[in-house]
Amino acid sequence: MKYKNPILSGFYPDPSICRVGEDYYLVTSSFEYFPGLPLFHSRDLIHWQQLGHCISRNSQLTLSHKVPNGFGLYAPTIRHHNGRFYVICTNVSEGNFTSGNFVIWTDDIHGEWSDPIWIDLPGIDPSLYFEGDKAFYVGTHKTIYLCELDLTTGATGPRHELWQGIGAADPEGPHLYKKGDYYYLVIAEGGTSFGHMVTISRSKNMLGPYEAYAENPILTNRSLQNPIQAVGHADLIEDHLGNWWGVCLGIRTIGTFTPKHLLGRETFLFPVDWSGAWPILGNNGSLSLEMEATGLPEKVFPSQPAKTIFSKQGVDATWNYLYEQDDVHIFTDEQGLNLLGTAETLNSEAGLTWLGRRQTAFHFFAKAKFILPQMQDGTEFGLSIFLNRQHHYEIALQQDEPTAIIFRQTVSIFDKMTKVTEDPLMAGTPYFLEIRGDKKLYQFFGGTEENSLQKIGEATTVNLTTEVGGLFTGPYLALYATGNGKESVTPIVCEWFDYQELD
Repeated sequence: MKYKNPILSGFYPDPSICRVGEDYYLVTSSFEYFPGLPLFHSRDLIHWQQLGHCISRNSQLTLSHKVPNGFGLYAPTIRHHNGRFYVICTNVSEGNFTSGNFVIWTDDIHGEWSDPIWIDLPGIDPSLYFEGDKAFYVGTHKTIYLCELDLTTGATGPRHELWQGIGAADPEGPHLYKKGDYYYLVIAEGGTSFGHMVTISRSKNMLGPYEAYAENPILTNRSLQNPIQAVGHADLIEDHLGNWWGVCLGIRTIGTFTPKHLLGRETFLFPVDWSGAWPILGNNGSLSLEMEATGLPEKVFPSQPAKTIFSKQGVDATWNYLYEQDDVHIFTDEQGLNLLGTAETLNSEAGLTWLGRRQTAFHFFAKAKFILPQMQDGTEFGLSIFLNRQHHYEIALQQDEPTAIIFRQTVSIFDKMTKVTEDPLMAGTPYFLEIRGDKKLYQFFGGTEENSLQKIGEATTVNLTTEVGGLFTGPYLALYATGNGKESVTPIVCEWFDYQELD
């Protein structure tokens, strides 16, 4: 059968995959968003259901607040060995005791993960390889290296340099596999943008020397007229029927002469032909939006409701905080989602009342129903399309003299705001805010009547692309509240949020 790429749309980069029987599990990077390291399950490699996150407690680690965005949790690897799941990853933070490389584990894929076991090794993008009862750390630091690893203490043995790649920039993202008589080392090179690619080498000895494949790279879309670009950071898997597959990151571009990407780096699936001495990836070394899958039964999970009706049960795994979970200013009860604004604004370094979910389609609408409290002067709440605190747009209601609906565009250090005076609004009044998007524009609407909202403004998508304003992440649709310099006394209540993909 044919399937469509990406298999995870929106900001889900650096995928890693493992198999247990007929079940497949996948994790991706999450950078500054919390909970971190989203975890997915599939029975057919095409349809995925999010189980939760591997980093789900503030006590596990501290995420970076740095500018620009794109620090935090980098490039995890997931593996299963002797009944236990392991994830190894890097936290790029402010140099505190929770910064660096670490491994976590769980015996229950549906449960909590352990606290990190920190590993005193340099670099990023670590991977795990098991042989017998021994675990090996495969790391990235100027070159690809390997050492034995104690998974209970984080202690490591001597380091052995394996391979520097084929000479392109930034050799990283290594994964080691054993097939037949050979150890195969698969890495990413060329940087994580339009020059990205996957290369491979092999050796009959785990410690090398490694011989580079003469036909490298084995996967790339660079220099191709293809809507998928920046293909790289691959991880391979043998399915339960003996076929091989791979997952990787890529971007879907918008624009022609100066292509850019809006949705972040996404997760793609490709077949692997390993009938010869070296694997052939994808369509003879490239990816397309539609690919062929053979041998796997289609196993679709029940669809999730598009509308989130907030209740005291909390929020589901599609939602994230910035940096850490904040149950004081963001909480649910019988009324809905309560947002108690801090003094911080969307431009602030930390401490913002903010809850978001990824934009996963070019064409979409997102609408939220709020219930107005008795608002104090300066209170603002709304719906934002948010790349980072230097690049975001929002439609919001602000208590001023009089109350106003505002549309704000923040691009780098410049703010542009449109303000429309509202009739006096009583506490308890429902208010609706909506963002509609396509490849070129975001449009912003608001009003008290759900089916007759007033268009307040529009803005180009270009300013929220990675090439203009970002680094490694992608846009979020966020509910937020702020006291604009003062702590709010009364929370804003969001009753529901409706997100519909229209692609």
